[in-house]
Amino acid sequence: MAETWQDYFQPGETLLWEGTPKPGVHGKAKIIGLAIFGLPFLVVGVGTGVAGIRQLFFAQGWGDLGLGLFLAAFAIPFAGIGGVMVIGQWWAAAEAHKRLRYAVSTRCAYIAKSYWTRSVESYPILPGSALGLEKGRKADTVWFHVYTERDSDGDRSTSRISFDNIADGESVYRLLRSIQMGTA
Repeated sequence: MAETWQDYFQPGETLLWEGTPKPGVHGKAKIIGLAIFGLPFLVVGVGTGVAGIRQLFFAQGWGDLGLGLFLAAFAIPFAGIGGVMVIGQWWAAAEAHKRLRYAVSTRCAYIAKSYWTRSVESYPILPGSALGLEKGRKADTVWFHVYTERDSDGDRSTSRISFDNIADGESVYRLLRSIQMGTA
């Protein structure tokens, strides 16, 4: 990935703002809900894994050994999914500020992500672009791109692309509005 935003800009584009999500865990209600949902997976996975390993150590024949191996292997996906839902999402939320970068140029909004792979997405700010500001107690979200998709049943779902959990949401929103109006 390039080291500076200017490496991704078109000729004549200049950087107006850059930032990252605020450190910390945001959206705790959603995370807690998923953790509660994942808790049975974790408990069943760990319990079955322990039972399988116990069966391996106290096996008195090939049948007991096979059962122990089966239970231990069967437990891995349940414990893994439960662990991600209960513990992993807290870690991912707490580390988001290290893996996401945001920028606004004179023409586009940019989001750079560096998880397993690195990527940069750009979204032009046009006169007809939908913009919005959601004020939070600790951080704000500014959205700047909305799209609607249809699933295989024909149902529509709307998604928004945004700068999530930023400290200076009002100023970024005003900046995007000025780009949209052609005054930036």
